[in-house]
Amino acid sequence: MSQFYGLAIFTVSLAVLIWFTLSSDNRLKGVSAFLLVMAVISAPTLNQEWARMTSELIDDEGNSHNGLPDIWLGKQVVCVDFPVGAAHSDYADGRHYIDYDGTDFMTETEFNGTGACVGGLSGYEDGFGMLLNATDIAEGDLEVVYSTSQYGVMIETIGGVDPCDYHTCSSTQGAYWSLYHNNAWSMVGIGDLVLVEDSVLEWKIETW
Repeated sequence: MSQFYGLAIFTVSLAVLIWFTLSSDNRLKGVSAFLLVMAVISAPTLNQEWARMTSELIDDEGNSHNGLPDIWLGKQVVCVDFPVGAAHSDYADGRHYIDYDGTDFMTETEFNGTGACVGGLSGYEDGFGMLLNATDIAEGDLEVVYSTSQYGVMIETIGGVDPCDYHTCSSTQGAYWSLYHNNAWSMVGIGDLVLVEDSVLEWKIETW
């Protein structure tokens, strides 16, 4: 939406400037030519903004993109679900949907919890690389703290949320960030996960 309004303000401002700069005989032609050029240049942006504004959530339990915006169908997505009482300040009113360029274009206020999904992604082959890039797109709000060992990459916190701050962790019980890939619990860690063109990664806190 911000790109749409910014483009509209720029176009109107420049059109007004052209109108008052040109002579009365050339004003209409000059402004018309300018608007035509702007329409051609801005068409991709306008199409994308319109798609976001009219997007609806997919309702198909058999689809890995179920519950996600339909403009992301066939694209790669990273979702983080925060536990009750641990909502990130920017996502406290539901589940936010952030497009590939960082535009937060939809919030699902009826979502059972809070969180954020970064989608519209493509071309990623490894899960860890896509996760880190998704955090960059979210401008650090989903920052990941991790450690590495002989067992691979271990996610410690996401968005500043440590599972053990909300669940009891001891020698006999604990909590962790659990990874799901296309609606199924991942059998491998994020560092070893190979993606497909429509991979959906979902992180949620679970206990053991």
